[in-house]
Amino acid sequence: GVVEVVQHLVELVEQGFVPVETPPQIKAWLKRPPSAEEGGASAVLHVYLEGDGAAWWAQKLPPTDPTPRFSVALPLAQMDHHPAVAYLARPCQFVSAMARQDCPVQWWTTARWGDASVSITAQALDTVHQASGARELVLVGHSGGGTLALLVAARRQDVRCVVTIASPLDVHAWTQGLGMTPLTDSLNPADLPVPTGGFEERHLQGEADRVVPAFAMGRYRARLRTDQVMTIAYQGHSQGWVQ
Repeated sequence: GVVEVVQHLVELVEQGFVPVETPPQIKAWLKRPPSAEEGGASAVLHVYLEGDGAAWWAQKLPPTDPTPRFSVALPLAQMDHHPAVAYLARPCQFVSAMARQDCPVQWWTTARWGDASVSITAQALDTVHQASGARELVLVGHSGGGTLALLVAARRQDVRCVVTIASPLDVHAWTQGLGMTPLTDSLNPADLPVPTGGFEERHLQGEADRVVPAFAMGRYRARLRTDQVMTIAYQGHSQGWVQ
């Protein structure tokens, strides 16, 4: 898994993605914007947000390093042929051990969607957006990355669309339904006010997803149109989404 993720990062660089200067606890890569001779910058930037990262040990102990062992968002960014594409890791993923000393473990446990994680992600997104020269953003997030995308989008005016893939949209319904410890330090998209004239959204869920079952949409579903939710038959949580 680690080798696969590293290989995807190498391929990103080979395809013209470059690291963007962001807060030290978060990493981002941006496909080099087209030059003026090539038609100028794209009006829309596609940003792929990583999932929650490395799994817990025996489902009881959090990892010391949240860097993912397997990624859906990373290869999706790699395969996107849009002129302006970025990949945004979650806080404290892909950083050095020294930089991770400034990362509270809560940022990938109870506060994975807390105010600090949302704020630092928004800061990194500001930098990536400015470097791209785009006017609007499309945010695509897998698993917890989709949850974070909704929380970030609710604070911005430059998001055109949010696409979530296998994401818990009602954090309380998700943790309660799976018998998990409540994420008391995290924000919940289902508690956000319904935006008026805001971003468009699409939500993909796997019919066979046991990590984020259908009930994880919870109260959020009440604000969605039927065409905004797509359920994929036989699809699980991670394997198969890229294909």
